[in-house]
Amino acid sequence: MKISKSNVFKRVRKSVLSFILVIIISLLNVLFARMLHAEVFTATAYCSCKKCCDKDPSSKWYGITASGRKAVWGTVAVDRRLIKLGTRLRIEGFPKTTFRADDVGGAIKGKHIDLWFPSHREALEFGRQKLVVKLVRSRL
Repeated sequence: MKISKSNVFKRVRKSVLSFILVIIISLLNVLFARMLHAEVFTATAYCSCKKCCDKDPSSKWYGITASGRKAVWGTVAVDRRLIKLGTRLRIEGFPKTTFRADDVGGAIKGKHIDLWFPSHREALEFGRQKLVVKLVRSRL
């Protein structure tokens, strides 16, 4: 069997392209596995009121989270041993909101998150639920 230069070139090219494709697929798997991680958490709710946060509205710390930001819709209290402050979250039932872990709480331990609501009534109506929480990481 005669080996021509063009046959060798075609086989080498095919092998290199296959190798590159395997590398790209492997990198994409790692990237997506690190970007999105979902687990079931117990979700409760709070607001900035004295009952929920034990802070008086006249206090300079009223409505301020552990990260130093003002609590707004999308603020979540987390156990910082599991979720770092500043982490972005997607929470089942709220498809249009990307939440941010900006607060902590004495009762927030383990797989428990506390969503901030603008009123005490809304926080009470939310109650206690089991929800899928996706930790979204923007960088590797």
